[in-house]
Amino acid sequence: MYVTDVDELSLNMNNLKVKKGDFDLKVPLSDIFAVVIEDLTIRVSTRLLVELSNYNILVVICNQKHLPECYLQPISGHYGQYSQMQNQLSWKKDYKELLWQKIVSQKIMNQAKIMEIMMVEYHRIEKLHYLGKNVEINDPKNHEAQAARIYFNSFYDDFNRDDEEIIENAELNYGYTILHSAIARTIVAKGLIPALGIRHIGVRNHFNLASDFIEPFRPLVDLFILENPPGPFLTKEYRLQLINIMHARINIDGKQQTLIRAIEIMIQSIIDYFSEGDVRKLKLPNLERYQFYEL
Repeated sequence: MYVTDVDELSLNMNNLKVKKGDFDLKVPLSDIFAVVIEDLTIRVSTRLLVELSNYNILVVICNQKHLPECYLQPISGHYGQYSQMQNQLSWKKDYKELLWQKIVSQKIMNQAKIMEIMMVEYHRIEKLHYLGKNVEINDPKNHEAQAARIYFNSFYDDFNRDDEEIIENAELNYGYTILHSAIARTIVAKGLIPALGIRHIGVRNHFNLASDFIEPFRPLVDLFILENPPGPFLTKEYRLQLINIMHARINIDGKQQTLIRAIEIMIQSIIDYFSEGDVRKLKLPNLERYQFYEL
């Protein structure tokens, strides 16, 4: 749910009430996955925020530049949170290393699929297939970075992911942040410790684990932007389309699922993998089939 240019958000029974002048609209909380608030002048009741947290609804608040600035997460969200956290603290090092190898490999293979869809030169696609299939434990040859360089340079000239002035980075970062927020929400709902990452260990990153789990999903955001290039500005309409990527359908475990559902399936499969030690339990998304939500 994308909210801008309204006066107030409040709770009415089990509904989110949107008020604009004399007009109001009620939306059942059970029908909402996320609320993205763009207008800094909107009044939001604390009672509503508490209930959104109770329903485990993702709340993203944007800054003056309309970019996601922060999001609301419940402190607890899983009936067996203590035991789940204890299990996570005991995850074996070699299991984590193998999981990261699988994540990086799938990310690169998904990037290769994007290149196929966008009809990039075959030798570049072939190189990514090689890098993806030959990722080693701990990626000592840095296949992830090699693949990223080839991948982005196939679409953009003189591209630098660290340059915030490039419009493509603004688009990518907006889409990635919405996706990262949704993954963080699911991590908390599963009772995991979001700050305790597998590969990402940033001391100021409260959601290192989400930064790990987002990797194989990133290419879906890339694909939408490549297939739907915006103008020179990140308009409200385009931001809304980026938010709606969460309703896209993607292939996981041999079936097409919404991106929201695919995130849950992948995270649960990772929990099962660490519990049983069977790498076959892992279910990672691939882009063999996909479908974007149409407004």
